[in-house]
Amino acid sequence: MDDIVNTTLSADPLDRIKERAFLLYWNDIYKELYFPNTIILALYLLIGIPGNIVVILVYQFRLRKEKDGRYFITPLAYLDLLALIITASLNLTRNTRQVLFPGHGVCRMLLYLSYMSTCSSLFLLNVIAVQRFQKICRPFGRQMDVFWKKASIGICVLVSTMLYIPVLFYYGVIEIRNPQLGNITGYQCNKLPGSAAQLKGLRIFQGFGFFITISNVVVITVLYIIITVSIVKQVRKMKSTKVQATGDSSGTPDTTAMSYVSKHQTSMSAATESSEALESSVHSMSKLKPTKQKKAHQKSDARRGAFRVSFMFMTISFVGFLAYIPSWTFIVIETNNPVFWKSMSTTVFHVCLALRRMYMLNHFANPFIYSVFDIAFRQEIRKLFCVK
Repeated sequence: MDDIVNTTLSADPLDRIKERAFLLYWNDIYKELYFPNTIILALYLLIGIPGNIVVILVYQFRLRKEKDGRYFITPLAYLDLLALIITASLNLTRNTRQVLFPGHGVCRMLLYLSYMSTCSSLFLLNVIAVQRFQKICRPFGRQMDVFWKKASIGICVLVSTMLYIPVLFYYGVIEIRNPQLGNITGYQCNKLPGSAAQLKGLRIFQGFGFFITISNVVVITVLYIIITVSIVKQVRKMKSTKVQATGDSSGTPDTTAMSYVSKHQTSMSAATESSEALESSVHSMSKLKPTKQKKAHQKSDARRGAFRVSFMFMTISFVGFLAYIPSWTFIVIETNNPVFWKSMSTTVFHVCLALRRMYMLNHFANPFIYSVFDIAFRQEIRKLFCVK
């Protein structure tokens, strides 16, 4: 980077020192401007890295038997951890080295990995919605087995890897000049200048990315609406079944007693036989009834657990929507309006910048959602940190 910065038309060492000082001063101005956002990014890292590591430790090593409903939580946590580190590295470098960005390779790889990791996480949310749809709405149909779960994770990563290859060609380090500081040259990670055809290609690529995001949102939303309707119907059915079972159990003794009294009045011998049969029947039912009730309770608890997991992933998807939509909206705006970020006040700039980087929220919010919906996760957290 020093070789790039020191490249100048003047061979005078004093001019080089002066140019370097102006460049550092220019960079410090940007660093001060971006400082509030740098604090926000630091908080994201302080919360997100430990949170995702705890999720991985609990779900992979302490709740390994719970494979069905929680299978995708661990790979999602790995993707979120990776995406959080990469996107934070990119944005922190931009905040602190806005006009001293360290080279084409770093710029392109950080941007590419940022797009790829965040998109992989979004695609995985789509797969989770399909799996929950099968589990809740088609419980007796074909389910996603372990092979297809692993394959779906690989497909999400592979599609994201291929989809964002154009980022490597449309972005890089560009030269920018500051006439107010002796026309010095800075180096910024941004869209590469090009012909009208190249700019059109960039717009098509970003429009396609926005379309993919919206399509994911629509598909996941539709699936979770269907899941919610199915859950409501099943809960109503469970309640009506429970009421009916309670009524049947309360009516059985009265009917038996009346039958017994009737037979007792007919003949003594018949009463004796009926009494013996009644005792045998009651004795058998007393053994079977708790077993049936226990199985019914277990089935009911299993359904409630499946419903809770579905609502948990529904909440994760909703948070993801809130995080991704503003980011893609600003990407489209800034592509079509190159001076967008220069034509606003400082306060508006910070608000828009926070919204532009709001996609990072999706990568550190999930541990809090798990702690709200998953009782077993909360219990393991207490054990892990020795909290009673």
